[in-house]
Amino acid sequence: MKKRISILLTLAALAVVAGACSFSTANMSSLKTSKDKEGKQETSAFKAGETLYAGAVISNAGSKTTTKFALVAEDAPGLKKGDVVPGTEVKVDLPSSGTATLTLPIPAGHKGGKFTLTADMLNETGEKKDSKSVPITIEAAPAPPPSAAPDDKDEDKDDN
Repeated sequence: MKKRISILLTLAALAVVAGACSFSTANMSSLKTSKDKEGKQETSAFKAGETLYAGAVISNAGSKTTTKFALVAEDAPGLKKGDVVPGTEVKVDLPSSGTATLTLPIPAGHKGGKFTLTADMLNETGEKKDSKSVPITIEAAPAPPPSAAPDDKDEDKDDN
């Protein structure tokens, strides 16, 4: 009988210790980029004027998480390697497991370049728990056609 009580007390103590510790298996199981909102046209190559869609799948989260997206320059005109492209930092909150989605329109006049889309998963206290990234290539907008210079001479004009 003493042995059973000892085992029960040990199990109860373990249960209390396990409950007090925060064991989280929450993770970002995938990060995918696509040209469509549904994610069916998966790609990492985009053109100026298109929209970049991304989905970060958060798994095993029993509580709130925040996914922080950012587009980071690797080799892009006018930006240093490691610079976050202005206007691309987006935070998406989820109450538990699910997909954090990003919709990022690429301006029609974008100069193009090579980038990395990063997604960081943060727990309720803001602590980074997981991260994934995807290399992104953006094709520059075509150069505008040269404008026709107006003729100084109008030879077809009749002087009357």
